[in-house]
Amino acid sequence: MVKRGDELSVKIIDLNSEGKGITRTAEGFVIFTEKALPGDEALIRIRKKKSNYAEARLLEIINPSPFRRDPQCEYFGTCGGCKVLNYEYIKQLEYKTNVVKTALSKIGGFKDLSVPDAIGCREIYYFRNKMEYSFSDDEWKSDYSREETNNDKPDKAEDGYALGLHVPGFHSKIINIEKCLLQSEYSNQLLKFTSRFFRERKISVYSTKTHSGFLRFLVLREGKNTGEFMLNLITSSYNEILIREYVENLNSSFPGITTIINSISEKKAQIAVADKEIILKGKGYIYEKLNTGIESGELNFRISSGSFFQTNSLQAEVLFKKAVELSGLKNTDNVLDLYCGGGSISLFISNFVNKVLGAEVVQSAVDDANINKELNNSLNTEFITADIKDFLTGFREISEFNKVILDPPRSGLHPKICEILSESDFEKIIYVSCNPHTQARDMQIICSKERYKIENIQPVDMFPHTYHIENIVTLARKE
Repeated sequence: MVKRGDELSVKIIDLNSEGKGITRTAEGFVIFTEKALPGDEALIRIRKKKSNYAEARLLEIINPSPFRRDPQCEYFGTCGGCKVLNYEYIKQLEYKTNVVKTALSKIGGFKDLSVPDAIGCREIYYFRNKMEYSFSDDEWKSDYSREETNNDKPDKAEDGYALGLHVPGFHSKIINIEKCLLQSEYSNQLLKFTSRFFRERKISVYSTKTHSGFLRFLVLREGKNTGEFMLNLITSSYNEILIREYVENLNSSFPGITTIINSISEKKAQIAVADKEIILKGKGYIYEKLNTGIESGELNFRISSGSFFQTNSLQAEVLFKKAVELSGLKNTDNVLDLYCGGGSISLFISNFVNKVLGAEVVQSAVDDANINKELNNSLNTEFITADIKDFLTGFREISEFNKVILDPPRSGLHPKICEILSESDFEKIIYVSCNPHTQARDMQIICSKERYKIENIQPVDMFPHTYHIENIVTLARKE
């Protein structure tokens, strides 16, 4: 049996749901290895041993997988964002399809299901419309370009100044990033400019240890279909002289920025949520468009600094169109959209149905949804603030609705909601999820009374080079 520190020559046979390479010993013991791909013959070292599995570090690629590719990012392997950036994209889609199949069979208990291939992105780089970067006084120093290391930890860590993304497993350590392949080149230029501006002036960075310091986050948002751009600098207080100088420099070098915001957060928790906003340029929001694919079907969305909106605009259109197709929506349908957020799905499907009622517990999201409703002159949509569990048990007119769409957070549905749905009379339940594992768990409960059966499944890749996959499942009520 393997033990910590052992070095093994192995053949990688698969990837797990977190993008780690899988191998098995002759006795069947499972080992997971970061940055290893199916088909690799590799030398690995056991770094952590559990009762039923081990984790290993990749030491050397002896014979590479035929699907291994140059990751093209100097931070790959240290930044936690793109775990499978070194895997050919068509193989990424196969992997993600299998993640859905495995979740449905092993967690949901659904057998003999046909899962179609995941729908891939037309654009696999620079596709994100939002990136959130953190300032830190604890910069991670490492040889980012290396694919392998003989150490159990990356090279070294030093205190310093950084603006970038987190190192997995370390709360405060930030990789100082100058270029990310996920958002536009314009965003990368703004990132470098902002980092240099504050570094040169030796402006303090907020510390999670002392809860002091000025700089906290830089959030960049852009309308991929409108060209509008938002920059939101989140700080612990307001320094008018410094911020005015920053804005003057921004306007000089980047006149294309639509709106600039300085958000103030006095929270101790290191999260990019502000207590108040100071709008320094523009109106404090930008617009994005989505095409529904029907005549006069272009939708406009107002996006404020705290709005939730699908992070991949182009693929959101694909996701929503596929949901409409699989749901068999028709102009006599009355649809509930639960966890409606800013109303993007509600407004998208409103062109195809009689009416839509969206429910969401977050008041600010409902406010955004109502703004977007007015913006699109949508007469057959309504949005209310409600706890979904209470809504399903207490809404008197729920019988008016024959279909329901669910798009919950990654944690999935409350068990009580699943139980209510398992005994409901909806003609169809359309479940859109960014987490196939919690989705499979929830559907197992919803289908437990044998009132519903799985009708359609469709994975949609929203985030190339990561292990994340969006999945649509439609449940039909049995006759």
